[in-house]
Amino acid sequence: MLIDIHAHAAGEYGTVDSIKNMAEKYKLEKVVLCTSPKNLQDLQKPPSLPFTQKPNSIYMMNRMNRLAYRHFFKDNGDGNQFVSELRNQLPELVIPFLWVNPLDNGHMDQLDTIIHTYQPKGIKLHQAWNSFQIDGIEFKNLVDIASSNQLPVYIHLYSKKEVLKLLRFIRENQNAVFIIAHLTGIDLFSESGVNLKNVYFDTSSSKRIQGSDVKQAIDAFGYEHIVFGTDTPYASIDEQINRMEQLNLSDSIKEHIYTLNAKYLLALDK
Repeated sequence: MLIDIHAHAAGEYGTVDSIKNMAEKYKLEKVVLCTSPKNLQDLQKPPSLPFTQKPNSIYMMNRMNRLAYRHFFKDNGDGNQFVSELRNQLPELVIPFLWVNPLDNGHMDQLDTIIHTYQPKGIKLHQAWNSFQIDGIEFKNLVDIASSNQLPVYIHLYSKKEVLKLLRFIRENQNAVFIIAHLTGIDLFSESGVNLKNVYFDTSSSKRIQGSDVKQAIDAFGYEHIVFGTDTPYASIDEQINRMEQLNLSDSIKEHIYTLNAKYLLALDK
């Protein structure tokens, strides 16, 4: 069984029927969903570009994503509500994460109420969509609210500079729980000397992440801190399952990465 800890409510995960089909086809136990950019339903996989073959190429992709988000994506309603509706129809499969823009007063002023309404299992932040800074008061306020509600913060980091800021933040806020999307900045994390007891890394990506990168993360942080994600519909779930299977990991380690770590992190057995 698999828990896909990183997916968007669009494409293959955009309808009740398609989620059921994905669960049956891939033996999914749960899928963690957050909204797609501006609740866009017909997301397309990004084009294959020459610079997309290394994890750090995400920094270049982020610039393109921010430009597209600001100028080319149109608003399509409340994505958090859409995710919540999918969860209500598929409570046995869908785990909602609440997308929040720390710079949006409408989000922040009502965040405790929104959390109570939607009952998410985590908060999703995306610096390629929203240009908040890790060292800004908005980020600190959001993490405080997430921590008080015992929710992990799932973050897509924008740049190497922001990775370094997050490391300083983690050093000073050891009780906050973070999930780092796409293995972003793993070299900086592994060299930092910061206690990463409450930090987890997801495996999701397309060709930017190779099996050797996942293995590097396992060796650096321990398999207990690696969680399986796909970033569907941006990337192929088949490709990412195959990448994991080619690592020749033990069944115990694969079980932790595929399911057990996510269950512990999200307190699914409570």
